[in-house]
Amino acid sequence: MEARLGPYHIEVASEFGPRITSLRLEGGDEVLARLGPEKSIVHDRGTFHLRGGHRLWASPETPDITYAPDDHHCDVSTADGVLSVRAPADSAGLVKEITLAADDRSLVVDHRIASSGEFSGSVAAWAITQFPLGGSIIAPLTGEETEFSANRYLVMWPYSSIEDPRVTLSDDVLEMRAVDGPRIKFGVGPAPGRLGYFRDGLLFVKEIEPVAGWPVPDLGAVGQVYVGDGFCELESVGGITDLSAGGPAALRERWTVFDCRDAEAALRLTVGR
Repeated sequence: MEARLGPYHIEVASEFGPRITSLRLEGGDEVLARLGPEKSIVHDRGTFHLRGGHRLWASPETPDITYAPDDHHCDVSTADGVLSVRAPADSAGLVKEITLAADDRSLVVDHRIASSGEFSGSVAAWAITQFPLGGSIIAPLTGEETEFSANRYLVMWPYSSIEDPRVTLSDDVLEMRAVDGPRIKFGVGPAPGRLGYFRDGLLFVKEIEPVAGWPVPDLGAVGQVYVGDGFCELESVGGITDLSAGGPAALRERWTVFDCRDAEAALRLTVGR
């Protein structure tokens, strides 16, 4: 299904999902990655096709739960300027929904995961946006001003190297060139505020609203960035929520796409320098 929300042209899938499959400014180029069928994860519950675009997963990363296939028809609706995509219960017993609404020149993207009644446990909403390689990832390292206490952190996945030449670290930002190479993933917290991806004159900024609930999976890495397998990702994770107590696990992002021809301007818009 296609929709116009503010200045954005959006496409969402109805035959699988919930997924946002296309995002562009009206008359502009595609922002999100589109991946072929070879990009998939095979596990005991079946095959999860990555496809590209934007998806909603359940965290912590547990194959039987997180990678439950989403090849099922979704209910897609528009009402009062809100685009909603809701999937039936997956094989893990989770019901996922994404809604989008325009707010000035941004998109407010809400994510919800609930139990169908078959799932009993706790998860966090995990929002993952995939992009083509060829650009630069910007992940602010920010925290409250304190005199003696630690106020921010950097988290690494086992397959990542701090010496990877694609990574540049400064006091207030992690930058990562999104080019081919070994897989690499970093997380930032507790409140990165924004993540950005700058490529071909466009800057995508994902603003992460303060997380409701605690703890957050992955050592508190609210914002996560990944490069590998022919694409890159900007990810955010919410607080762990007990779905058996009613839930849902929820997470809100705000997306803005800027025409941006300069890398320094991209840093200013994302980090606030």
